[in-house]
Amino acid sequence: MFILIPYEIETLQQERPWANWLIVAACSLVSLFALFGPGLDSGEFDSLVLDGFSFPGILGHVLLHGDIFHLLGNMVFLWVFGNAICTNTSNWIYLGVFTLCALMSAAVHVLMDGSPAIGASGAVNGMVGMILAMYPLNRVYLFWVFMIRGGTTSCRAWVLILAWFVFDIWGAAGGGEGVAYWAHIGGLLTGLMTGLVGLHFGWFRLTEYDNQSLLDIVRREPEK
Repeated sequence: MFILIPYEIETLQQERPWANWLIVAACSLVSLFALFGPGLDSGEFDSLVLDGFSFPGILGHVLLHGDIFHLLGNMVFLWVFGNAICTNTSNWIYLGVFTLCALMSAAVHVLMDGSPAIGASGAVNGMVGMILAMYPLNRVYLFWVFMIRGGTTSCRAWVLILAWFVFDIWGAAGGGEGVAYWAHIGGLLTGLMTGLVGLHFGWFRLTEYDNQSLLDIVRREPEK
């Protein structure tokens, strides 16, 4: 089994990403209480499950996870990519973008799959899509594990994200097998488009120290 786990992305830190910290904390606390708290069979969290377009499940599903590994996986990715976006847009803008990605990924899942779902992976993939729009040439640093061996490596963000996207397309084409691949795809595309539109209208700005954005590359802007 081969596993890649991101632990850092090459970005500037322009402000404390408290909005992302709050989201990580909320997801963790609600999920842990649902998994290990008292009264687990009471059904009090059923309304948070994504099941059609009903509220609060259309947004609340982000707070629930199926097991501790599901939670840890999503929170690691959210910590790495969400912090990078949050600190370089603004905390308030980040909250709006994260919510948009959560809603759009849920809508795509409902329309294309329709099965009940939980987890923040769709919204997290929205942050990954934002990274592709804003920082495709930045390096992502990763732990890798293969069988009983492991180590660290790095690659350009676009390489890793493209590989994940192809994997999600492959998974969705294969029927899903219990994974919300369509939510992943919807979230990533929402984040990508939001990032490109935001860069075009100047809502998100890169610094003089940043690599080219995807918009710069498409427009064939000269390298900084």
